[in-house]
Amino acid sequence: MTRELRLVLIAAGVVAVLAVTSLLLWLNPVEVQDTLITLKAVEPVNVSRVAIHNQYGTIDIRYMDEGYEVDDIPADLVDMDEFIDLLTDCGQVMALRIVAEAPQDAAPYGLDQPTARVGITYDDGTSLTLLVGAEEQVSGDFYASVEGSPAIYLMEADRCTGFLVPKKAYVEDLVTPRLAISSPLSALLNVTFAGGTLAEPVTIEAVATGDPALIQAALSFGAPTHLVRGRGTYELDQTYGVQMLGPLLGITAIDIVDYGLTPEEIAAFGFDHPTMQVTFDLKNGVEAETEHFDLNLLCRDDGCYMTCNDRGLIYAVEQPAWLNLEYDKLLVRWFLSPLLQDVREVELTTGGESYRFVITGESNADKRVTCNGEDLDIERFRVLYRLLTSAAHDGRLLDDIAVEGVPLLQLTYRYVDDRKPPDVMALYAGDSRRVYVQVNGMTELAMQETYLVRVQEALAVLWSDDPIATEW
Repeated sequence: MTRELRLVLIAAGVVAVLAVTSLLLWLNPVEVQDTLITLKAVEPVNVSRVAIHNQYGTIDIRYMDEGYEVDDIPADLVDMDEFIDLLTDCGQVMALRIVAEAPQDAAPYGLDQPTARVGITYDDGTSLTLLVGAEEQVSGDFYASVEGSPAIYLMEADRCTGFLVPKKAYVEDLVTPRLAISSPLSALLNVTFAGGTLAEPVTIEAVATGDPALIQAALSFGAPTHLVRGRGTYELDQTYGVQMLGPLLGITAIDIVDYGLTPEEIAAFGFDHPTMQVTFDLKNGVEAETEHFDLNLLCRDDGCYMTCNDRGLIYAVEQPAWLNLEYDKLLVRWFLSPLLQDVREVELTTGGESYRFVITGESNADKRVTCNGEDLDIERFRVLYRLLTSAAHDGRLLDDIAVEGVPLLQLTYRYVDDRKPPDVMALYAGDSRRVYVQVNGMTELAMQETYLVRVQEALAVLWSDDPIATEW
């Protein structure tokens, strides 16, 4: 988008917002105290130029043919709320009261060397130069005068704030949009974290994107909303997911370090080696367009800094919660938990014995199952199936574990959808009454060996009437 087009858009946006505001004020007039002194009263859209000189430098705002220009701030980085407040204060210039009609010395009011000098020009050709002096110690309001008039006024602090801030105060400090729907998990489609405490990048993918490969992968876990892709593939723990993904939205800067920076200047600040990188796609509402965000976080001794996309802007931010993201907490405890309706075959090998369960039937009500070719009571199999799918890790990641030899147990799920590759879980001898768990060739978690014991006990009584214990 060209700069000219951005300027047109910001002008259109300001005019629209101010028009609505003016209409509301006309329909619901605000009762102004009789003591207020009006120095100028026009609509904010009638302000054509504002030139501010204060302790931080100058700010020059003009309304040109193509729209408003807020000094050298790119139009898409202007904080619209702050900008509209400024235009409002320039259109409605009002004082609380007269402090002195014509004092001989303006120094006690800080007006011999004003804190801010504000030149305001209106579209009818008139102008007003407001001088802002010292702060009144009791109320916190400010002394002010109009150039060419001897009177000194007391102006409400809120009406002066926009004249006293640095230019960068008019840069939008909202780094990422605020959540517009009920849950961040509904808005964030695909998120990748890299760096920080993570040994390897981690991606959280939303099944709702409709990607066929992702939908097939999700069958391994029943009906999950998100998958976690690290070294392996897991279902996302939604509670911890909300804790980590929620803070990606509504990030607000505590300061604007600088703007209009080149990639080389941003790299020189330290972003050539960011502490953490996060990318995500956002669909913030049913009718919203999907947006893409690239966040780079840099943490130094003097604070945390962030860049977003290619805005040429460095923000100072509070340390985000996701800086300390823990990979193992993202994972739902259960390794594999496919719905029985999606499975056509379960193969189980342990203790030198093999069991092949074949499931038939279109609906849940007419499901049938055979074991090694012999009919097995479906309800008894359902109990066994609950035990098999209850395999859950103990939350501790394994470091560089290599498993060898014949597994203590191997469990394979084959799916009704032939395009879905089988899922294979294998158990190997571990430590401290644990077994190491390999899922689809990846070993990074373990669980209590009691699971293995319970499965072997269940298989031993499979063809009897003895109850199958599912708690382990």
